[in-house]
Amino acid sequence: MKQKTTPARFPLRRQLAGLYGYGLTSCIDITTAVWVALLAARGYSLWQIGLAEGVHHIVSLAAEIPSGMAADLLGRRRTLAASGLMAALSGLLMAFEQGFGFVLASMALSALSYNLISGTFEALSYDSLCAAGRTELYPTVQTRCALLQSVGSILGHLASLLTAVLPFRAYYLIDVGLSGLRSLAAGSLREPVVTETQAAREAAETRALLATLPRRLRAHVRETVRFLLGSPATTRLIFANAVISLPCYLTLMFLQQRLSAAGLPTALLGLIVCLFELGRPVGSWLSLRVRPRRLVGLYAACAALGGLCTVAAGLAPLPLAVLAGAGFAGCEMLWTLCSERRLNDSFPSDQRATLVSVNSMVYSLLMIPVSPLTGLAGDLTGAPGAGLALLGGGVLAAGIAARCWAKRPH
Repeated sequence: MKQKTTPARFPLRRQLAGLYGYGLTSCIDITTAVWVALLAARGYSLWQIGLAEGVHHIVSLAAEIPSGMAADLLGRRRTLAASGLMAALSGLLMAFEQGFGFVLASMALSALSYNLISGTFEALSYDSLCAAGRTELYPTVQTRCALLQSVGSILGHLASLLTAVLPFRAYYLIDVGLSGLRSLAAGSLREPVVTETQAAREAAETRALLATLPRRLRAHVRETVRFLLGSPATTRLIFANAVISLPCYLTLMFLQQRLSAAGLPTALLGLIVCLFELGRPVGSWLSLRVRPRRLVGLYAACAALGGLCTVAAGLAPLPLAVLAGAGFAGCEMLWTLCSERRLNDSFPSDQRATLVSVNSMVYSLLMIPVSPLTGLAGDLTGAPGAGLALLGGGVLAAGIAARCWAKRPH
């Protein structure tokens, strides 16, 4: 699609402030660090908790690409606001939980909320810089957003210290309020317009926009598929991202279980998990200083080191396991930021949110079997970290395979 003339007066500074605010509020989730322990305390087994996480990823798989298409076809700002609404509904279901069905429904809505952010936030950020003619700032903006999201995660984890005074329901009601703040932050953003298609979308009335949606959707799907089929290097990069990210959430999830099984009070879980999060700012800082010509070497190093850290998080003594979790978080963040820059540089603007969603969908596809199997390995062996050790071995093997690929004759 032909690019429009770059608007000279796009309010970039105000837009970036809004993006930073949204990125921060979207990650202040006070239940992330303790949800496994909270559900376990209510009598749910590790297998049920793993199944709930699996449902989260089934919904992610089903809704990932449609949510990206909604962002591209209906507007990124609207989609981010809807994400806050879904998160609020998820928190309400968990707060008034009356059985395992409520837990599964809450996890499904939580996944949908994540889907509506995934791809949309990145597309809005990159295209805002395009609208201002400042795409060279993307690495800096991307890193700042990642750092703010890490700060939000740490603040959320610290809330676990309140378990002595906050009941189960209060945790999730606070999350509902934070989700409302997220929607307000989305309302402060402006929709960037960098192509003729986007200009037509913004000029159209809501009724006309919905009436033409089926036709635009068919054209959108054709263009997206054509891009992926014509870009094998991009497709390989998407699959590489999924493999190296597999332990990202599972390491945090089952490390919580190891700490709980060792007798650590729930109130201290978030404080310990904050150490895990400290690896992400280090990875973000390194991403601005690592400029590889070919990503395959960086992938081999990050996957190999990240795999070893995952094995240690599952099997090593707990102090070392927590440090290993931080090491994996740093490796994963370094790789993710570098690969996302390469992907966004190659994605066409009109399909950007959809293509970033494809990147996330592949991760969700792999997580559907991996999450419950990791939990099952812990149940069968009686060691919550056993599944992590197996998963880390797989990621380590991917790093070795990438190294062999890099050394092959050209």
